[in-house]
Amino acid sequence: MVLTEREAMRVINEEAIDMLMMDRAERTGITLHKIIKALLREQGDRPFPIILFEEQLDTEAVIDGLDAGANDVVAKEIRGIELVARIQNLLRIFHIENERGNQKVVVEDLVIDPAKRKVRRGDKQIPLTVKEFDLLLFLARHVNQVCTREEILKKVWDYDFHIGTNVVDVYIRHLRTKMDKGFGKKLIQSVRGVGYVIKEGE
Repeated sequence: MVLTEREAMRVINEEAIDMLMMDRAERTGITLHKIIKALLREQGDRPFPIILFEEQLDTEAVIDGLDAGANDVVAKEIRGIELVARIQNLLRIFHIENERGNQKVVVEDLVIDPAKRKVRRGDKQIPLTVKEFDLLLFLARHVNQVCTREEILKKVWDYDFHIGTNVVDVYIRHLRTKMDKGFGKKLIQSVRGVGYVIKEGE
């Protein structure tokens, strides 16, 4: 199925897909980076591989494509048998990574199910927004590790630099209200001047 960039992002957001193959055409490298970055954001918890087709396949084109976020860069005239092999290899790799990524995360009485995007603490189901869930999952996967605001912005919000926003602090407050109400132990702890951490065993 051949789609425009806008149509592709709509389909990615609404349907489960296995792979995306892009034709670079006449786009500049800067535009390519923006396009793939937008597509990667739409992946959410359903990551898939991206193959980029290039008219002129040289070292610079390969490096630019991979830097932009593509998983493989190939020539448009690639032989069918080679393309099939590359597709199968990427699908195998992503299947393994998806299986690992969907494993439940357990921290004391907190249980996070990435596959179903559900959170439970003790016997209580906790409804979270998309970003609240992503933030909690990131902290829980780095249990006992202090995560800086810059790291959180980059990994959860896809910001490449600190823009002076207090969005992390705002979402942490929302999470604490939902996660800690009715429980003796406060899961998410602040590290003054640095960031936040979920501590286990204290």
